[in-house]
Amino acid sequence: MPRPSAFSTRPLCGDDQEAQTLAVAAGAHGVYVHNALDRDEGEGAVLVLDGVACGLVWFGPRGNLVVIAPAEIDPEAVADAVNLVRRPWRIAMGPGPVVDALRGRCPGKPLLHRDQIYYACAPADVPPDRISPDARSAQRADRDRLVQATLLLNQSDLNIDPARVDRRWLRDSVDERIADGTTRVLGAIGAPDCKLDFGSDGPGGAVIEGVFTFPQARGRGLATTLVASCIAGASAPRVCLHVGLHNTPARAAYERAGMVAVDRCRLLLLA
Repeated sequence: MPRPSAFSTRPLCGDDQEAQTLAVAAGAHGVYVHNALDRDEGEGAVLVLDGVACGLVWFGPRGNLVVIAPAEIDPEAVADAVNLVRRPWRIAMGPGPVVDALRGRCPGKPLLHRDQIYYACAPADVPPDRISPDARSAQRADRDRLVQATLLLNQSDLNIDPARVDRRWLRDSVDERIADGTTRVLGAIGAPDCKLDFGSDGPGGAVIEGVFTFPQARGRGLATTLVASCIAGASAPRVCLHVGLHNTPARAAYERAGMVAVDRCRLLLLA
C-alpha cells in the first residue's frame, strides 16, 4: 500500500523565500500576499506536504485571511492549520473546499459565502479609447462623498449594515487613502461620481478594490473608464482585482477596460 502523505506546518517568518515562491505561483490570488510578504507584513504558517512547502495561510492586519493550498491537502487539515495560528480574521479567501471547511467551523450565518473571479491586465493591454485624463486622485473635499460611497458599496456588495460601521474608523480610513494617493475618482471635486482604491502595490503587481459608481451616474461607462485609466497609469507590470462571480455588470465593465478573467476563489465574510 502507498504510504500516506505526511502533512505539517511551520511558522511564516520574515524574508520567507518559500512563502514568496508560493505566492508568486498562485498568480492573481497571491499578488496581495506577495506584496505583503515583501513588506514583512502579516503572520501565518507555511503548509508542508511530505517535506515540501506547498501552500500557506496568511493573516493580514485588517482581519483578512488568504489561503493558498493545493487540492492534495485535506481541506479540514488546512482549516486546522488556520485555527492553530490563533489569529483573528473576519474575511477569508482561498480554494472552495478550504473556505467551506472554515465556514463549517464558524457559528452563525455569514454575511457572504460566494465565489469570486480574478481579473488581471497589463497597462499596455488597456484600450486607448477607454483612458480619460479626467481620472484624478481623491482630495480632502471628496471625503464625505467617499464615506457615503463606501457605506453604499459595503451594503450592496457585502451585506454590511451601514449602522454597524464605525464612522470615525471609516473617516480615518478614507483620510489615509486620500493622503497616500491610493483613491482615484471621476467627477467634480467634492462630488465624484465614481471611485476605486488601490489596495496593494508592490513587486507582485497592483490590486484594485472598492470600485463604486453612484446609482444616479450609472450607465455612462464610468467604472470602465476609471479602471482603464488607473491601469494604464500604473507602474506595476500587471493590475488585478476580484469580483463576485454573478456580478455581471461589474465583470462586463472590467472586461471593457481590457481585463481578462484569470482565476477564481471562494470568499467568506463573517458577521
